[in-house]
Amino acid sequence: MTPTIRPTLQSLRSRPTLHQVCEPWGRLELKLETEDTRYWITTEGVSKKTSGTPINYVIDYVTVEKLSDDGSWDLKAVYSPEAWKLSQAFDYCQILHQDLNRINTALEAHFSWDLVRERDSVQAELDMLNKIILVLSDKVRSRS
Repeated sequence: MTPTIRPTLQSLRSRPTLHQVCEPWGRLELKLETEDTRYWITTEGVSKKTSGTPINYVIDYVTVEKLSDDGSWDLKAVYSPEAWKLSQAFDYCQILHQDLNRINTALEAHFSWDLVRERDSVQAELDMLNKIILVLSDKVRSRS
């Protein structure tokens, strides 16, 4: 399976609403539905986490549902904006690791300076991304 980077919060916000759920807690808007995943944005609700309020009713939080084997949609995760950015960074990290594995496999089969330069470039990007992940992780932890 080829990893993909989930959409940005801004791109989800700018999409048309496919469906909405309005409850006393607030409003969730379905912004994107793929073959196996639904992405909901909370557009009305509380401005920050509070006790007694369901977490997916915090404004700008992303609720993700996955299609189950029986054909129903199951809640899989709710992300704060900071956690959503962190999850995107992890998605990108997976892609870079796959690239690195592909390059290393090619280098084992046939040495090439072009492949060495490509590997060094991907490794440098991965190193930078790991620093970003550390910063984002600290932000998510400090807001938990």
